[in-house]
Amino acid sequence: MARAWKRLAAAAALCAVTAMPAAASASANVAALMYHSVTRDASRWGDYTLSPDTLDADIGYFISNGYITMTAAELASASAADTDGRNILLLTFDDGYSNFYTDVFPVLKKYNAKATMYLIGSYIDRYGYLTSDEVYEMAHSGLVEIGNHTDSIHHTPKELLDGIYNNPNSFYEVIEDIKNNGERLKNITGIDVVTLSWPYGFYTSELDGAVKSQLGYRLSVGTEYGVNKWNAGENTAVLKRMNREASASTEEVFNRASKLF
Repeated sequence: MARAWKRLAAAAALCAVTAMPAAASASANVAALMYHSVTRDASRWGDYTLSPDTLDADIGYFISNGYITMTAAELASASAADTDGRNILLLTFDDGYSNFYTDVFPVLKKYNAKATMYLIGSYIDRYGYLTSDEVYEMAHSGLVEIGNHTDSIHHTPKELLDGIYNNPNSFYEVIEDIKNNGERLKNITGIDVVTLSWPYGFYTSELDGAVKSQLGYRLSVGTEYGVNKWNAGENTAVLKRMNREASASTEEVFNRASKLF
């Protein structure tokens, strides 16, 4: 009888374990840093321009403290096994200044770090901006994703964007601008463009949803300050980013990212 009770107790314990729900997967912490221009000209350092040495320090410090770098497109397509419980660093650059090739790309190669460059199509091959050949080379380096930063929309004063985005008559003009810019970038690189940076961080949920449902974009970023909790396959919101100003130390930027988790 005693042995029978022991067998029943063991069976009940096994059933209890099997019936327990699987532990919830741990979301990833995604810190997206927003850069613009990187130059050795100290007279230009400020809110949107900093030195290559500062960028080098940022990447080295985050990696040495357990972060992995991904492009935005890699994050969008990553599985839970690749992201859950990880600290992920997205290095994002807006506009496409020529110093990305001369001063950023060498730092990426030094650390084998990934970055996403969001380009305004009509700026390519213009003085002070990346050339088509440079864009092609970096897009095929395995380190740089080319993303969409719109074209004519970026030339519009930001004070007017709210009215344009909420006007039914101009809604599809915005979609068309993003579509045309993406096609221009693909014609240069031969690679589909699947992520978008909203100019000045302005967007509406309707527009962002349309870009993703109609044009097939998989991820978008804005300028709301903060970091992101990421669950693979469940993220539809515009990612927050942390503008990287020259006045902050690398440790300050890292601590901000850590405290916002």
